[in-house]
Amino acid sequence: MNEIIKPLQPQAPGWVRLTDPPSWVTMGFSGQRWWHEKESLCVISAVEVAKDDDGIDRGPEYHVSISLGGKARCTSAQAKRVLADFKCDGAEEDNHVPHGVVRNFWRPVADRFVGMECACKDIEPAIVEDKGDFVWRGVSK
Repeated sequence: MNEIIKPLQPQAPGWVRLTDPPSWVTMGFSGQRWWHEKESLCVISAVEVAKDDDGIDRGPEYHVSISLGGKARCTSAQAKRVLADFKCDGAEEDNHVPHGVVRNFWRPVADRFVGMECACKDIEPAIVEDKGDFVWRGVSK
């Protein structure tokens, strides 16, 4: 399939493209998997359409998921470098997996929506881990 909006690709040396992730990982949208040998970082880059409860249609968003080898959580500093390598400025971190090892960053393709936070941040409890370096949100009921 030939997409008009393609997943972000690294613009810095050291990244190797691996086989694409299965479509269930990217909610049925196309994605790419990348590996940085020196840093042991694994990235899944995709363009997805997520539905937030705020009713605002942000359209397609770049989704960059980062982990240490798919088995451990990277630091905020490592995530910041990855976002710079992928030219994903203005991305918002939004995690919803309890004690997850992946850090998820979202950036709307449409510049006018960059910086608009997900409504979940106002209504879902924030769970802080790694001495404040990682936050994920639980479901409020």
